[in-house]
Amino acid sequence: MSSTFDIKHNKMFDDLGLALKRDLSKLTTEANGGRSILFVYPPQDEDRYIEEAHKRLDDRFVFIDLRQLFVQFIDNMGWDDFAEGFSEDGTDMFKSSDYPDEDFIHLILAEIKRVIDSNHNPVLIHTGSIYGMGFTNIDYMESQAVMSSRYPMIVFYPGTIDDKGNVLFLDRQKANKYRCIVIK
Repeated sequence: MSSTFDIKHNKMFDDLGLALKRDLSKLTTEANGGRSILFVYPPQDEDRYIEEAHKRLDDRFVFIDLRQLFVQFIDNMGWDDFAEGFSEDGTDMFKSSDYPDEDFIHLILAEIKRVIDSNHNPVLIHTGSIYGMGFTNIDYMESQAVMSSRYPMIVFYPGTIDDKGNVLFLDRQKANKYRCIVIK
């Protein structure tokens, strides 16, 4: 068992529970107009935090596994077309202005909207899988579906906190915390 998980998880999940009980207008004000909660945990403890979330969050919450969506994205495209597209366009194929309805970010946004439309809270997990794809958490936190939702979105976020209090996605990329509240 990781000592980080043992020490921090109860407090973090308690903080998450309190955030979810807040009036939506108060949460939105604290999140600079957003309706998202960034749940930051050490990357090495990801499986433990997600397992705990499955135990603690009830059926009002629907988990969206970005790893599985990425596999679906490749399957929808076909492996050969994916390999060719990535060879030609690189990371532009994940967020494209040329083919916006066919890129990966739009698959994520469609799934978030589907969950919200079903009157549930979306919970994004395995978000580390988007690292290096040319978009970040702010791209879905600022989506129309999330910004107008009655249900806050929770983003499970593998990150660390530096000496200045900055959240670093996968200990590498400074997180954009503008449209969310942060639980760390």
